[in-house]
Amino acid sequence: MKLQTFAGNASNTTEETNGLNNDSLSCYHFNSVHFILGGISPAWYIFSCVLNSVFTVTAIMINLLVLVAIRRTPSLHSPSSTLLFGLALSDLGVGVIVHPLFFTLTLGKVSQNKDLFCEAGIAIEVAANALCIISLLTVTAVSVDRYLALKLHLRYNQLITIKRVILVIGIIWIVGAFIGTLWLYKPDMVKHSVMTTIAICLSVATFSYIQIYRVVSRHYISDMTLKWALKQERVNQAVNMAKFKSHALGTFWVYCLIIVCYLPYFCVVIAITVTGPSTAKRFLYEMTAILVFINSSLNPVVYCWRLRDIRIEVQKTAKLLSKFPWKTEIQPTMQR
Repeated sequence: MKLQTFAGNASNTTEETNGLNNDSLSCYHFNSVHFILGGISPAWYIFSCVLNSVFTVTAIMINLLVLVAIRRTPSLHSPSSTLLFGLALSDLGVGVIVHPLFFTLTLGKVSQNKDLFCEAGIAIEVAANALCIISLLTVTAVSVDRYLALKLHLRYNQLITIKRVILVIGIIWIVGAFIGTLWLYKPDMVKHSVMTTIAICLSVATFSYIQIYRVVSRHYISDMTLKWALKQERVNQAVNMAKFKSHALGTFWVYCLIIVCYLPYFCVVIAITVTGPSTAKRFLYEMTAILVFINSSLNPVVYCWRLRDIRIEVQKTAKLLSKFPWKTEIQPTMQR
């Protein structure tokens, strides 16, 4: 697969775009720049279809396992795990809705099927903007939760409750749904809203983890653990602080993943907003969008890898589902 150069095809692409601007595609906020391939090799779009097919399966399977594991395990019914439950739910939505829609959109573009491209394009703009913003806001809420756990000390359990976390998740979903549906009416405003949301989320998360790192680097946690253990006359408090350190590190890797996946998309959106759309920038927009979607498959992998409690319960859930009754139903049929 090779990206064709635009030098030799510049005049052809320009003529093609000018000829199609008004007549070729009339579909909501889409125009010919969004639809034509221009000088881009179709092999790149086929490759993106393959990626979407693979990560559709992984996003659904892994996030579904996380949701079932947290739901069925009472020891994981905590504010921090509730936030991860909300993150897995939005990531599951990306796997169920966004990946298949993007596959359909790309298929319509490669086959030059205007109706297919248009229908899939409208749906994915709404769904992707909503679900990916929800995922990003939830990761930011996770970072703030870890900062508050360190800042509030003993008051954390009193102030940060599961009910309040569910309320926060509900607000996040309302904000995401609003930004997603806003594309139907004011697409330019959505661009600015998305850029602002990404910038704020990354800034807040960065601030939270910098504060956590400063405390950890001074060995403050070890001293505080000892004081808490002596004050409460329990060893459990020391164990809880050790878990906090592990949990903070695990969620920090999720934050790093968010930066890697969202930053290229963020830069491309800024470039399109400042310099205007083109076939090449549209191609980069779609490729970086795929990276944002793939983030929904990587998130659960990272926190299952780093968070031992969740990893163990996910493994138990996977083994439980592998022994589901349908295996016993197949055996009599085979005997006949």
